[in-house]
Amino acid sequence: MQPLKKVSKLLSPMLRREALVVAFFVIVAMIIGFFLTTIPDNAALPEYLTVEQADSAKDILESPINAPYKIMTLITTTIDPSVRSVRAVSMVFFIITSWTLYFTLRRWHTAQTAGLTTLAFTTNSIWLAAGRLGTPLITVSGFFVLTGLLLWLLHSRSNRIVPIIVLICLATVLYTPGALWFLGILGVVYWKRFRSLLRYVRKKALIVGGLLACLVIAQLFYAFITDHATVSEWLLLPNSIAWGNVPRSILKIPSAFIYRMPHEPLLGVGRIPVLDIASGMLFLIGAYAYIQKLRLDRTRIIIGSGIMAIIAGALGQVQAGIILLLPFCYSIIAAGIEYLLDEWYDIFPRNPIARSFGVVIVSATVLFSSYYQLTRFFVVWPQTPDTRNTYNHSRIIP
Repeated sequence: MQPLKKVSKLLSPMLRREALVVAFFVIVAMIIGFFLTTIPDNAALPEYLTVEQADSAKDILESPINAPYKIMTLITTTIDPSVRSVRAVSMVFFIITSWTLYFTLRRWHTAQTAGLTTLAFTTNSIWLAAGRLGTPLITVSGFFVLTGLLLWLLHSRSNRIVPIIVLICLATVLYTPGALWFLGILGVVYWKRFRSLLRYVRKKALIVGGLLACLVIAQLFYAFITDHATVSEWLLLPNSIAWGNVPRSILKIPSAFIYRMPHEPLLGVGRIPVLDIASGMLFLIGAYAYIQKLRLDRTRIIIGSGIMAIIAGALGQVQAGIILLLPFCYSIIAAGIEYLLDEWYDIFPRNPIARSFGVVIVSATVLFSSYYQLTRFFVVWPQTPDTRNTYNHSRIIP
C-alpha cells in the first residue's frame, strides 16, 4: 500500500501543475538562453579577462574566488573556445535563480502571483544583461538561492539528505564575494530556528554534510593564508576606499532602481533605471505591504540585503549591489501584485466577472512591463554607441 500512496501523491493534480510550470520555465529559459548568448554580437573586455582567470586548473586554485563559476568556464571554453561558452555559464545561474524565485514566491504567495512575478523578473533588461554577461557578476544572485535552500531545509520533512545538500551548497556559495556578510544576515534572522532545527536533524547527516562542505571550501581558506589580498576581494571591498565619496555614493543603489542608474554600458542603456513605471509602482505598493509585516523573517532578510547592497554600492561595487538586490526587489513586487489582487477581491468578493477583470488588469500591467523591458534589451541596448564601444572584441577566444 505504501508504494501506491507514493504514486498517487506524485500523480496529484497539484504536483502535475507544478511539474508543467517547471518544464515551461526550463524550456523558455533554454530558448532565451540560446539567443541571449549572441547579444551583442561581439565580446567585452571583462569577458576576456574572465576566460584568462579560468585558463587552467592552476589559475583557479591560485585565485579561487568564484571558483565554481571559473570551473564551469574552464570546462565550457575547453569544449568551445568562444565567449558564448562563458555566457552559457552565466545562463545556468540565470535559470537557477529564476527557478528559485518562483518556488520561493510559491511558498509565500499564490501560484498566480509567483508566475506573474517570475515572468516580470526573467524579462527585466538588467537581469537579462547580467544573465548573458560572461563574467561572475551574476553569482551574487546565489545569495537568494541560498535563502531558498534554507527555506527548503526549514520546511522539509527530510532530516537526512536535505541538510547535506544545503551544507554543500552553502560551501559553494561561500566562494562568492560578499557571502560572509549575507551569512551574517541569515544568522541573525534564523538563529533561533537553526537552534531548534539542529535538534531535529540527524547528527550523521550534519557530520557528513559538514565534512563534505569543509572539503569544498578548503581551497578558499588556503588561499586566504597564502594571499591576504584575496580576503579583501572576498569581503567585496575595493583595493582603496575614497571615504570622501562614500556619503555621496550611498544612494547610488536605491536611485538605480527607481530614479537613475549609474552609467553601466555592460548592462544597461544610459541612465535609465532598473525598474520601469509599472514595476516601479508595484514595488512601492509591495514595500507598503511589507512595512505592515516587519516581523516576518523574509522582511528582515530583504531589509538586511538592502543595507548590504547600499554599503557595497557606496564602496564602489555598484554592479554587484544591483544584481544582488534584483531577486529581493521582485519579491517585494510580488507582494505588491498580491496586495492589489487582495484589495480588489475584498471589493468584489462574489462577482466572478469583476474578480476576473482585476486579474486581467494586473496581468496586463505585468505584460506591459515585460514588453518594455524586452524591447529595451533586445532592440535598444545592442544599438547604442556606448554598448558597441564596450563590446568591441571578437567572440572567438584567441
